Amino acid sequence: MLILALALTLAGSPDLDRCLNTGEAAQGITPAMAACFGADHKRADGRLNRTYAATMKRLPSARRAALRTSQRAWIKQRDAACPLDQGDGVGTIERLNHPACLTKQTDRRTAWLARYR
Repeated sequence: MLILALALTLAGSPDLDRCLNTGEAAQGITPAMAACFGADHKRADGRLNRTYAATMKRLPSARRAALRTSQRAWIKQRDAACPLDQGDGVGTIERLNHPACLTKQTDRRTAWLARYR
């Protein structure tokens, strides 16, 4: 699990990298690092929402309905791909892995939406 978090961190956004290299996050303090990952996901979600809105605007109404259905299905797929593991023995690394996974899935969907015709 630690390897996954480190791999996702290395492929992170400039904002995530900057956050992880400052303050308590740079000292490896988990709550501070988790805040960085959470903020990165929030930024990714904002990009997704803006891209979705722009895509919906340029589509004819029949295609909008199809995209809305697709987006709702994708949300379920994203949540299934990034379950929040709170079982015994999971440890605090899950506080980094979960938002990192959500960000990765969200970035992929944003790229897909940008190409959607």
